[in-house]
Amino acid sequence: MAGAAAHPRDGAASQWLAARVARAAAAASPEDAVAALFTDTGWLADLAAAWLAPMDAAGEASTLPAMRNGPVVNLTLAAAPPVLLLLTLIDGAAERPDLPPAADPAIGFSGAHGVYRLLSPQPVTATLGRLARDGQSCRTRPVRLRPGRTLALDERRFALRIAPQESTVLLLRARIARRPAPPVRHFALDDGRPLATVQGDDGFARTAMLLSVLRALDHRAAVPEMLALLDRTHGRDRWTVMRELLALDSTAVWPRLARMAADEPDAALRHVAGAVLARHGALMPDSAPCPA
Repeated sequence: MAGAAAHPRDGAASQWLAARVARAAAAASPEDAVAALFTDTGWLADLAAAWLAPMDAAGEASTLPAMRNGPVVNLTLAAAPPVLLLLTLIDGAAERPDLPPAADPAIGFSGAHGVYRLLSPQPVTATLGRLARDGQSCRTRPVRLRPGRTLALDERRFALRIAPQESTVLLLRARIARRPAPPVRHFALDDGRPLATVQGDDGFARTAMLLSVLRALDHRAAVPEMLALLDRTHGRDRWTVMRELLALDSTAVWPRLARMAADEPDAALRHVAGAVLARHGALMPDSAPCPA
């Protein structure tokens, strides 16, 4: 950041920020480029003032892309893949006494590069999670976030969880996605046991949904296009495609399953593919669908 003089002082605040984030996204090191926005945050006041001006008569900035999840509100400031810049507000207990505690508190590892800066004036007690070497559990410890300090995390191995405090918490956050996107993993706060793993690539998550539609509708004409997706970089993606193909047309995909069992670089997938072959091989070359 060049300094306060570089901040926009007119109605072009949003365009200025969008351009900065786009340049960061295109940089050789998006992480370093984004860090400059956290060092000098004067631009955020200019942006808030610019967005405040056109509020409607009810005092609502209805066009701002905000999303609430319980006590947490996320406002997208700018986005240019792989960079997403957010303003996050976490309601305080004093403001929302009606909010029940989380039924099953968990901590999530996004797989991205995360950057955090506390904007609210009071220090915040948060939970820092660290993934075990085998990836099958995590350990947590309390950390203290201080106003104006920036925290950067490799969220493949680390995770930050901020529970509602007594007062409202305001954060500037950035998430820089990785390609291919690692899975998003959730662990229990009490003992670090794994709870869930979900697809981290939003683009492929949509693809997986379409594959499920084709399978549910028994649309076998799409098998050639589906077979092409078996070359995805991430092993989890390849198995998602294979599972849907086996349910749709096991005869067509059986040779590819045999190849996966022999040559798949991911040892876990080789094992699963081999187990399916061993269990259902007697059905081939029958055309009856093979359960995955």
